[in-house]
Amino acid sequence: MKSKSLILLSLLVLHSCVPEGLMRTWSTTEDYDRQFNSILVMGLINNVNLRNEVENEVVTTGGKAGLKCVNGMSMFPPELGKPFEDVERAKERMRNNGFDGVITVALVDIKEERYVPPQTGYSPLVYYNRFGNYFFRTYDLVYQPGYFTQDTKYFIETNFYELREGKLVWSGRSTVFTREELNSYLANYSRGLFKELKMEGIINN
Repeated sequence: MKSKSLILLSLLVLHSCVPEGLMRTWSTTEDYDRQFNSILVMGLINNVNLRNEVENEVVTTGGKAGLKCVNGMSMFPPELGKPFEDVERAKERMRNNGFDGVITVALVDIKEERYVPPQTGYSPLVYYNRFGNYFFRTYDLVYQPGYFTQDTKYFIETNFYELREGKLVWSGRSTVFTREELNSYLANYSRGLFKELKMEGIINN
């Protein structure tokens, strides 16, 4: 009975440390400049309206948290196609426009092998560490024709890269939801995202 109580207490402590909507998070132990002046929010979503909605929600919530965030559609609209064929050129363009951080937001089907159940730990795969590697891998996944359907369950995968070196400094995954639940789910997730980034000291703004 005592052991069951300890397990329950551990689970409560674990979940109390993660804001609403987030399931598991990871942050780097390496040092970097945590003062971000301008952050680009990139939705990796093969649906223009949905991408715009997701980016706008994250941008708005980031603004309320005291950060300058910009919709990725304004710099990389769909008509440009796959924007990061030349990753270094894309990063240079972002830096020249004053960005020093990038938040990527992808909706991932739970059938993909990258899904991590709540009871296990979470650390990003090796290829996540560089912005270009992650973008190419995820783009090929989520931009498949007919990827989004109403009867499939998804989770949100969010990465935060600093642009000076393009390194991953934070990564998180949401709890699972259906396509129909996304609109009501997104606001809570965005609030939880920035609460976590502040709480973990990822950003010092």
